[in-house]
Amino acid sequence: MSGITGVDAAGGRVRRGAAVLLEVLRSEGVDYIFGNPGTTELPLIDALLEVPDVHYVLGLQEASVVAMADGYAQAARRPGFLNLHTAGGLGHGLGNLLNASVSQTPLVVTAGQQDSRHTISDPLLFGDLVQIARPAVKWAQEVAHADQLPVLLRRAFHDSTAAPSGPVFLSLPMDVMEELSAVDIGAPCRSTGRP
Repeated sequence: MSGITGVDAAGGRVRRGAAVLLEVLRSEGVDYIFGNPGTTELPLIDALLEVPDVHYVLGLQEASVVAMADGYAQAARRPGFLNLHTAGGLGHGLGNLLNASVSQTPLVVTAGQQDSRHTISDPLLFGDLVQIARPAVKWAQEVAHADQLPVLLRRAFHDSTAAPSGPVFLSLPMDVMEELSAVDIGAPCRSTGRP
């Protein structure tokens, strides 16, 4: 399924939240997404089919994924970007997120969240990802609408490198990643983006 779905009345491109996320990542110079996907990450995985210059690095368990992104960030001297799978995956990665926090490794950590329209029925693997992540990161927030993705991602890249550097966290509900948006992605973060 294409990330770009058309043009709005003002002539702007309308695309899914996952495509917006990838546009921001590309503008921030992200070459790799470290992850362990599940169903809540399917919109991102689908959108990656149209972005061949951003490579998905598969880890078989979330603790390994965090460690890979941590090592990459330290070696590359730039933030690592990772995507974990819901509450269980975030829980698996917490020990290494705490290590990254102590090491002051700049990481932009995301996790797929269940469709927010279904949270009242307590879907499988649902949890309060923001509260789970909060002890191990500089700040944590859930994205409520696709139009918020550029601002929150830019803030995440900036804040992950701001002293003291360290991981930050965004929860990405499945419906937000599928939501249509014509939002402008803005300019890259000066400290991490490509010139």
